[in-house]
Amino acid sequence: MKRIFCGWSCGLVLVLCCAVFLLSGGVVSAHAVHAAQSSVRAEDFSSHGIALGQVATEQQLSAAFGKVLYDDALSRWGIPLTKYTFKKDITVYTLQKTGQVAEIVLEKDAAAARDGIHYGATSYYIQHVFGKAQRENLDGGACFVYRGNDSMRLIATVDHDNGSLTALRLTLLPLTEDEADTWAADHPEAMGDVETTEILKGTAAIDTSALPEAPAPKLEGLTN
Repeated sequence: MKRIFCGWSCGLVLVLCCAVFLLSGGVVSAHAVHAAQSSVRAEDFSSHGIALGQVATEQQLSAAFGKVLYDDALSRWGIPLTKYTFKKDITVYTLQKTGQVAEIVLEKDAAAARDGIHYGATSYYIQHVFGKAQRENLDGGACFVYRGNDSMRLIATVDHDNGSLTALRLTLLPLTEDEADTWAADHPEAMGDVETTEILKGTAAIDTSALPEAPAPKLEGLTN
């Protein structure tokens, strides 16, 4: 009788172990699917049809984001940029030397992305769409930073108190001084003083053949 009881017990334990194994496998699979569906994609690094790294003229930017309110030349980490400000809290930065889109900032109501991400979205939903991420402090803001290819980052800035989305920033620019040193070495074509370079180019293009030759310098001794 005891042997029969032990046999039933062992069988029951085996069945339970199999059930746990199958359920665990199901949970792992569900998490794997969830992780695959909740990661950044190439499309997350573009807005209104304009992608990071794309060469875009002011006319193309205006067609995508609306009329340019004003533009400014500036430098960040030594990188010459052109800043275009649009209405509805949209700002776009391009590399002066190449014309490539370097950063797109979407604030307030303009902060919108795929799958219903919009201004005011919860931190939970942001991570549901883009993936799990540690909250970081960046330039005084609380952010979730998602990394793509070629140094591209999607930065979701959230409210310090309730964690709701306040802005989206798509950028391929460095975020720290250390990153800036590496970025400069990797992108020499984007660095340098654009105005000085253009002046030097213009000087080199001036025809000086008609100018009289400068007299050769003479060395003379000192006289009393």
